[in-house]
Amino acid sequence: MNKVFLTAIALFATLLASAQTGTKVRKTTLVDGINREYFLHIPSGYTGQKNVPLVFMLHGTSGDGEKMYNGSGWAELAEKENFIAVFPSSLRYKIVDDGEEKTTTKWNTLPDANWYLQPGQTGADDIRFLRKVLREVTLGYKIDENRMYLNGFSNGGQMAAKCSIEMSDLLAAVCMNAGSFYLDTTYTPNRKIPVLYQVGNADYGPGNVGPEVPLAYFDSLISTPDLPYFNGKLYRTAKNITRNFEFKFEHTIVGDTNTAMIATYLPVNAQDKHELKYIYVKGLDHSYPNWAPTQHWNWMKQYTRNNTTSSSYTLNTNQGYGGGQYEQGTEIHIWARQIDGKVFTHWSGDVGYLESPNEYHSVVYMPTRNVTVTANYADLQPDMVMNAYNTMGAQRMKHFYFYSPSDLNKTKGVVWFFHGTNGNALNMISDPDTRQMINLLMVNHYAVVALTSEESEYDIDFNNDGVYRWSYGIDSTLIDMANVRAIRDTLINRQLLRNNLPHAAIGWSAGGAFTEFIANVLGWKAAINHTSAGSDTLSRDAKVIVPYLVSINENDNNPGVGPAGNAMARVNVQNYLNRGACAILHEQLEAPLFPQRFDRSELISEALSVEIFNEIKKNNGLDSNNYLTNHPNQLVAVVAANPQKFPVIIGLTNAQRDAVLKQLEVTYADHSLKADINAMTLNLIEQGCGIINSNRDHNQHSTQLIWPNPASSLIHLPNIAYWELADFSGRTLSKGSGSEINVTELASGIYFIKVNNEIFRAVVLH
Repeated sequence: MNKVFLTAIALFATLLASAQTGTKVRKTTLVDGINREYFLHIPSGYTGQKNVPLVFMLHGTSGDGEKMYNGSGWAELAEKENFIAVFPSSLRYKIVDDGEEKTTTKWNTLPDANWYLQPGQTGADDIRFLRKVLREVTLGYKIDENRMYLNGFSNGGQMAAKCSIEMSDLLAAVCMNAGSFYLDTTYTPNRKIPVLYQVGNADYGPGNVGPEVPLAYFDSLISTPDLPYFNGKLYRTAKNITRNFEFKFEHTIVGDTNTAMIATYLPVNAQDKHELKYIYVKGLDHSYPNWAPTQHWNWMKQYTRNNTTSSSYTLNTNQGYGGGQYEQGTEIHIWARQIDGKVFTHWSGDVGYLESPNEYHSVVYMPTRNVTVTANYADLQPDMVMNAYNTMGAQRMKHFYFYSPSDLNKTKGVVWFFHGTNGNALNMISDPDTRQMINLLMVNHYAVVALTSEESEYDIDFNNDGVYRWSYGIDSTLIDMANVRAIRDTLINRQLLRNNLPHAAIGWSAGGAFTEFIANVLGWKAAINHTSAGSDTLSRDAKVIVPYLVSINENDNNPGVGPAGNAMARVNVQNYLNRGACAILHEQLEAPLFPQRFDRSELISEALSVEIFNEIKKNNGLDSNNYLTNHPNQLVAVVAANPQKFPVIIGLTNAQRDAVLKQLEVTYADHSLKADINAMTLNLIEQGCGIINSNRDHNQHSTQLIWPNPASSLIHLPNIAYWELADFSGRTLSKGSGSEINVTELASGIYFIKVNNEIFRAVVLH
C-alpha cells in the first residue's frame, strides 16, 4: 500500500482521463430551518440493483459543493470505480480569521478552530446536516452501508476530523487533508476507525507561502513538540489524532525524501483493526492534488465498517422506551412511557447524553459507556380537567373550555388554544399531543382556555373562502379577538382569573397562524405556531415584538402549507431575527415508530398498540430502522386494499383508526401538532428568547472566570469559546465566539454571559 502511494505521487498522476458520463444531481434539504445544498455524482454504471459504496468530499474555506464536484477529481473517480460521490456545501458566515474580518463559507468546527464567528453570527449544526444527507442518500439509492467514507480538504479537513469523532458510527474510514484537530482536547469517537492525514511540506495555510521543509525532518516534525517549523503543527496533529483514536505514538516511516514520507501508527489494543496513515508530501502547498482521489480511494476501500473496532453498550430507559444494547455512536430515539394520571416533566440520570433532556421524545448518540435515564412525571390532580362554560361573546353566545388552578394566587398565566381549519375546541383539547401540553401547563400552575372560532361554531363563512377559520388582522374588534376579550373579561369578573396575569397563545395550522395576530394585538407574552407559515407583514413590522415560536414539520403535506409554507416560515422567522425580535424556528423531523406509540391515545392499550405495530412491520410498512416506508395515507390505502393482511387494524373502531392515523402523522412529521416540543414551548412562555431558562443543569456564577468585572470596554474569557450576552431580563443581545467580549456600546448595568453552559453575571460601568 505504501508503494502505491509513493508511485502515484512520484508520477504526479493527472485527473482521470475518461470523460465524466454519469449524472450530476443537485439536492436541497431542510436542517434546523435552513435549506442546505449538496451535489451527487451517480455513475453511469449504477443500476439500482446492487449496493455501491458512498464517498463524501468536503470543500475548504470559500468553496462549495459544486466547486468540489467540478474540480476535485472525485466525480470522475466515482464514474470509473462505480460509487456514489457526495459534495455538500457549507454555509457562509462573517468570521474573524487571524485577526482579519471576513465573509466566507465555513464548516462549523467551532470551538475546535483557529477562527471564530463575529458577534451576531450563529454556527449551524453541520453534523446534523451531514447525517441527514447520509440518511437521504441511503434511502434514495442502493448504498453499501458498511462502505461509506468521508474525505475533506483544509476547513473540510477540519470538518472531516469532527466527523471522524461524531460520525464514526456510520463511516468506515476518514481522510483529512491540510486540516485536522486544532485544540489540545481529548475526544471520544463513537467508534475507533482508520484515519489518514495528508499535508505538504510547503503548506503554510490558505494564501501563504514559505520555504519547503525537508522531508528528511519528517520524523522529528511529528515526534518533537515546539519545533519552529509550521509552528509545531505537525507534532500537534499527530498527538491529537493518536490520542483521540488510541494509537501508539511510536510509528514506522517509509518513503522517499524526493516524493513523500508515510508514517504508520498502530492501535494501542492489538485486537483493534484501525490505523493512522500520516503522509508528508514534497512540493505540496495548501492545495488538494489531482492524484489524491485515486490514492485515497485505494486506501479507504480496503476498510469496511464491520471490520473495524466496535463495542456494544447498554442504554437503560426506566419508565421509557428505546433502551437496549447498541454499538457506540448509534443514533437512538427514546420516549417516555404514557402513564394515565401523570404528565412527563423531564429525564434524570445520564442526561448529558440526551439531545433534549426535558422533552418526552429525545435522541441519544450512544457513548462508549452504559447510559441510564429515567422518565420523571408530575401527578395530575382530580380537578385538573377542562370544564365546559358558556358566556356571551361579542355578538353571540360562546361555548368554551377552561381550567384554572384552585389557588388563584399561584396562577402564573393564561394559555389559550386555537384549533385548525374547520375544527373546534373540543377536538383540539381531545388530541393526545395537545392534551399533553395542557397537562404540563396545569402542573406548572397555568390557567388554560380553548374556544371555537365564530365561523366554525355557527357555520358561517364570513369571508366566503369556503372554509371555517379565525378572523385575521390587526384589529381587536375582529369577531374572534372580540370573543377572546369577552371570555377573558367574564373569567376575571367571575374571579376565576386575576386581571394582571400574562397571556399566551398556542395554535395549530389555521389556529397557529392566528396566534401571531392575537398575541400582538392584545399584547400577550408569547405566541406558539404549529405548522403554519405565519404572516410576512407581521414579520417585517417593527411594532410586532411578542416572542414567537414557529414549529414546522419536515414532511408537511397540507395543501395550504407543505414545502412552500415551510420555506415561507423560514423567511418570516428570519425577518423577525433581522430586526432583533425574539423568534425561534423549530423543524420537527420524521422519527421511527416505536411499538407502544398508539398507547398515547386513551382509546388504545399498550398491548393493542404493540399488535398494531407488529402488523404494520410485518407488512413492510416500516424499514429496518422502523421509519415509515410511505406516507400514512398510503398505508391507509394499503390496508383498505388488503384487509386480510391487517386483521388487527381492520378490527379497530373508526375512532381507534383515527387515533392510529394521528400518531402515524406525528411520527412521519406531517401536518400535525406534536408534544415533542412541550418543554421548549413552556420555556418560551416563561422566558422568551432569554438565555436564563428552566434547564436544571445550568449553574449561575457571579464573577469567577471572567474579568475585569465591572468592565467598561472588554470582558475577557479564560479561553476561546462560544458566548452569549443577555440583558438583565434575559433577552439575548449578541452571540459570538472568541476570548473577549466588547461591551463598549452597552449601557451601564447588569448583564448575563453564557459560556459553555455556564452563566456569569457581569457589571458594565462607564
